[in-house]
Amino acid sequence: MKFKIWPILLATLALVALSVVFCAPFIWMLSTSLKVADHVQTDSADPIPKAWFIRHDGKIVRVRPLSHHHGQIQVQLMGQSGKAKQTLSVPPKRLQDRVYLDWNNYRQGFAEFPFLRYLANTLVICGLSVLGTVLSCSLVAYGLACIPWRGREALFWVMLSTMMIPGQVTMIPLFLLFKDFGWINTILPLVVPTFFANAFFVFLLRQFYRSVPPSLLEAARLDGCSDFGIWARLIVPLSVPALMIVALFTFINSWNDFLNPLIYLMNDRKYTLSIGLTMFQGQYSSNWGPLMAMSLLMTLPIVILFFFTQRAFIQGVKLSGVKG
Repeated sequence: MKFKIWPILLATLALVALSVVFCAPFIWMLSTSLKVADHVQTDSADPIPKAWFIRHDGKIVRVRPLSHHHGQIQVQLMGQSGKAKQTLSVPPKRLQDRVYLDWNNYRQGFAEFPFLRYLANTLVICGLSVLGTVLSCSLVAYGLACIPWRGREALFWVMLSTMMIPGQVTMIPLFLLFKDFGWINTILPLVVPTFFANAFFVFLLRQFYRSVPPSLLEAARLDGCSDFGIWARLIVPLSVPALMIVALFTFINSWNDFLNPLIYLMNDRKYTLSIGLTMFQGQYSSNWGPLMAMSLLMTLPIVILFFFTQRAFIQGVKLSGVKG
């Protein structure tokens, strides 16, 4: 019994070590978003947000060190809003390094970056993309897995072969096509293609649908149910874990998509978070606090979404069959 504990313990330790490695960038982003600008430059490797303080007029006041000469350090007294006040010269021993969370990075980020507008634009595109992908892929996969017809396998392999075509090859023809449609500077080029299925997700759902017993489908047909009724009343409820996988992957891909919105969206009021954050990075490339604050807010919804859907995610990856 003792020998069986060691493999489990070693596997757990290995998973914890890998989790720390993968969480390190997120932790660094969170730490940097709460640091004052001075400590971002001097103590970027320290994960604990800190700041310099001195006792002045009987109070503990945060300061910003400016220069060091003749055994004295010139510092600026900082107000609650992060604005500098008077300048003093103090001996180094008066400086105290304390833990300090600078929420002004988030205030400055929201003041300079229209996060809520870009968030709304991104959620609209992600929601419509998830709807289109789930509907179209599940219908196509049902037709390729559960309805017998001549040429089904050949068409399936042709569809899979389209996955080998690089996106750069179709980028210009698609742009010219959407330009002729008058869809440039709208969300239609980002949403409409999702209603015409994705080869990878069709393959994923087809493998799941083939695990459904044919006798179950025959019984539904004998009861007079149409193919669309079988898909809506039988297949969709049984394939919720697989559909959750498709929805989750589609949402993440749309959320992180940068190239397509950059190509088709011309008005900055229609930008998504990925484009807006890149523009914000160009303006605040040297001010890491607000930049990391906005980057953290963009990353956080994906992390929360995964934690709430991880059980369905694991079930979908297993592609389990019908449960009795």
